[in-house]
Amino acid sequence: MHQATPALRNFATASPASFVSGIQASRRALVAKNDEDRESFLRRRGFSRPETTKIIETVLHEEGRKPESVFDFVQGITALARTKANQDTRLDLEEKARRLMERVS
Repeated sequence: MHQATPALRNFATASPASFVSGIQASRRALVAKNDEDRESFLRRRGFSRPETTKIIETVLHEEGRKPESVFDFVQGITALARTKANQDTRLDLEEKARRLMERVS
């Protein structure tokens, strides 16, 4: 408990500014204008063809439009991760989403 207290206090008093600015930057980072751009964006980042299709379809289903920004793709990747029963697979997908966000921030 004594070791966790400083970390929890720091978390509780930290500013959300860097988090919010990262989200805003990822929404502004338009990376795909057409289906070819969408597929190549994901494939270059290590996603398989089936994963690529599922990510794009998930964003289309949940947002009512195809992904264009880094934020859109991250949302699709994390949604796909939530469907995976295997924890290692989920974590691998979430790590890829995290790296995408970090590149923009």
